[in-house]
Amino acid sequence: MNTISIAISDLLMLKLQKVAAQMNVSIEELILMNIESSIAQRENPAAKAEISIEVIDKFYTLATEWQSEVAGMSSTAQMSQHPAYQEIINMGSQVVPLLLSELKKNPLYWLAALNAITGENPIKPEQRGRVKQMASAWIEWGKDRGYAIE
Repeated sequence: MNTISIAISDLLMLKLQKVAAQMNVSIEELILMNIESSIAQRENPAAKAEISIEVIDKFYTLATEWQSEVAGMSSTAQMSQHPAYQEIINMGSQVVPLLLSELKKNPLYWLAALNAITGENPIKPEQRGRVKQMASAWIEWGKDRGYAIE
């Protein structure tokens, strides 16, 4: 573990304190999150890449098929095993921005796909079981990595 020291103005310190308090994190955690975000954006240029019309069409065709065929199913684990859902996962990171955007409409359904595609899980233990908070954690994760979320 390394330590760095930086000098900042009083005004910037007040702003950092305010934002950190709003996010319920320490100033150090806030700064570290921003450093990690900056690095991730540089390491993940695909986050800013345009999505082709073909990919968008395929995604929404599969999503519509999946939603109509799993309607009334109560098990999200079973729903995520549907062939159309699995095909969306197999489309890989190019559909991550679409999944993140869809979280705003259907917060529960795309969490497993995002986890399967990215191999990440930004959901904090205290957010588990709280669908809106879980979706918000993923949306923030996406924003931190430079994904344009509509």
